[in-house]
Amino acid sequence: MLSRLVRPLVLGLLGLTALASVAYADPDALWKIVHEKCVVATAPCVKVNAGEHYALLKDQRGVAQHLLIPTDKITGIESPALLLSSTPNFLADAWKERAAVDAKLPHPLPRDAVSLAVNAENARSQNQLHIHIDCLSTDAHAALAKVADTIGTDWAPLPIEIAGHHFQAMRFEGEDLGNYNPFLALAKTLKDPQTEMSARNLVVVGATFSHGPGFIVLSDIAPPAVIGHAGGEDVQDHSCLIDPA
Repeated sequence: MLSRLVRPLVLGLLGLTALASVAYADPDALWKIVHEKCVVATAPCVKVNAGEHYALLKDQRGVAQHLLIPTDKITGIESPALLLSSTPNFLADAWKERAAVDAKLPHPLPRDAVSLAVNAENARSQNQLHIHIDCLSTDAHAALAKVADTIGTDWAPLPIEIAGHHFQAMRFEGEDLGNYNPFLALAKTLKDPQTEMSARNLVVVGATFSHGPGFIVLSDIAPPAVIGHAGGEDVQDHSCLIDPA
């Protein structure tokens, strides 16, 4: 039998877990947080950028994970709005916000330990676009380090499996993403982006190539979740075990 002191603590923790489960069980939970709270008074978000139409929210999971979420209703990677020139480059914005991840860690992450992930429609729980900004897993980091300089500027199959995924990969060179929009780059490879984008995962990983900084962009078709690997988020480690030192 639980002691009088321990029992309330355990019940309290169970209650918090139940609340978290309820929040994520609602597919509109993130939209409600951003639309009804963050754009009104910022909290619980850590930042709202009205000019670029996004909010930055510390995720419930992980020590450092943050989510960049549009303040306009954009359901996910399948949304036609992401292919419009008038829509902000949310992945470029997410890269600029990586300092929020660093702020939760003992040391800043090197660029090749930072990842941005967007899950396919069937590999996500929320019906509002959210970009996961977090640590790359140690396994994914080691695998990409081996092949980084072999990745070209055109999409091609990655010669290695990462986190159960067989990605297509390409490189983009530069300190930041600038006007390069990975959503548009991916859409250009598809015969019918309006129907095909929904099945795609999209991941952007910082890289330091032999001749300078850049990015590795990864994409694949999300397999059924029952396989155990589904979202682009699989390449991340929300416990941030990667050594940033």
